[in-house]
Amino acid sequence: MKKIFGWAAGLTWAILIALPAHAQLMLAHEGHHSGDCAIKSGAFPVAFSVYEKPKGDLPPTHAYCDHVPETGELYFTVDLTDLDSREIPIALRMVMEGHGEGGHEILSIPAKPYPSGSITFSATVEELGQYALLLETEKDGKMTTAVRIPVHVGGGGGHDGHGGGIGATEIVLLLGIAGAAAFFFMRRRTSAKMS
Repeated sequence: MKKIFGWAAGLTWAILIALPAHAQLMLAHEGHHSGDCAIKSGAFPVAFSVYEKPKGDLPPTHAYCDHVPETGELYFTVDLTDLDSREIPIALRMVMEGHGEGGHEILSIPAKPYPSGSITFSATVEELGQYALLLETEKDGKMTTAVRIPVHVGGGGGHDGHGGGIGATEIVLLLGIAGAAAFFFMRRRTSAKMS
């Protein structure tokens, strides 16, 4: 009986300790399990996700691919899946389309190589509309778009990159609740037998 009690207590604590670490890992990788977030139409392939900043101090938990339901502060991750693209300097520009040639620039990050293959940044999007994240490289002495990633912001909607079902965070939370319930049930049962 003590083995079961110890196992339940250990599982509960492991889940509660691992939950914040798991949420942080999802910031960089959730949504990439889906082919919907792969962009293969540019000069090199990338995997892409965007996250809404949640209210309070919680980390982002749902990844989106090409449609983000609400405006506000957004977190972006781009994974350079081609090893050669990690060696060349890449500049980033985010533009709101429909505002003249080239669009209205929201964000600009100077060119630099990303040897880790991971590009992360945040941007505040204040208007609903169609945006594009442009990955630019130097060609013939000037910066040109190598990869264009479309992102529509607004209009509500579900979790496009998340698949709409139960995700990893929900599973971990359910396991934590089940472990805590088992812990308290076994503790109560053990206390009753000792009395």
